[in-house]
Amino acid sequence: MKTVFDDRKITFEDKKHTLIVEKEGFALISSDGKTSINLKFSDIGSILPIGYCNSNKSYNLIFRNFDGQNICELTTDETGGNTGHNIAETKTILVAFAASKLTKDFPNNLYNLDTLIAHSLKEKEIRISQGKILGKKHTIDINSIRRVKCVTNGTISNLAIYIKDKGGFFDMPDMTIPVNEVTLPLLEAIATKNTGKGIDFSRGDGFQQKTSEFMIIRYMDPDFFIDEDGLIKEEWQQTAYERVHKYGYFVDTFTEL
Repeated sequence: MKTVFDDRKITFEDKKHTLIVEKEGFALISSDGKTSINLKFSDIGSILPIGYCNSNKSYNLIFRNFDGQNICELTTDETGGNTGHNIAETKTILVAFAASKLTKDFPNNLYNLDTLIAHSLKEKEIRISQGKILGKKHTIDINSIRRVKCVTNGTISNLAIYIKDKGGFFDMPDMTIPVNEVTLPLLEAIATKNTGKGIDFSRGDGFQQKTSEFMIIRYMDPDFFIDEDGLIKEEWQQTAYERVHKYGYFVDTFTEL
């Protein structure tokens, strides 16, 4: 993976705070000097972005350690514009964190990647290890994945994973995992590599969104699918790159807004 964080920091400044995001972590300093946060991504187990997929301004990010305990909270994108997706600060943190979890070898390390990717009530801790997605109740070999559907109501968002090309009348997923900044690019890579199609975002949220394609904008960046040397060597990588690229809102353009 080649990202904007490889050679520079991204800085956001407004009346309330200064936020600096880089490859290894981020720092936030409030304008009044009362709040100072400096976190390394290696110390973060997960990020819970409250309101990120059902609103368009001011999100509360909860950072948790590997035991699921809260480390700190911060509010992002409080002063964004009234048009388009107001996500610059939040998405920059999420993409940088995902890049650190997936590592520089992504997307060519799908069978070697060993990392925590999510938590859920049913599966508890969910990991990818030795080419398998592992939960407490289910285990799926990534080679067997044939379909992935994004299912969201804006508040709760999941990826339904199937090992059959077509479902019957009762088309039940073989495993369900939460949507987040790590699982989306990971499953997009796996599904595209296996089938050439990627994740199915055709289902809406039951409210204003007719599809769940807005989740691509909120969580994914096309740079996820570029090799560390800046090249795209596999056809499936090109497919994934082009799909995400067409939605815009790239991290490396946010400071130009």
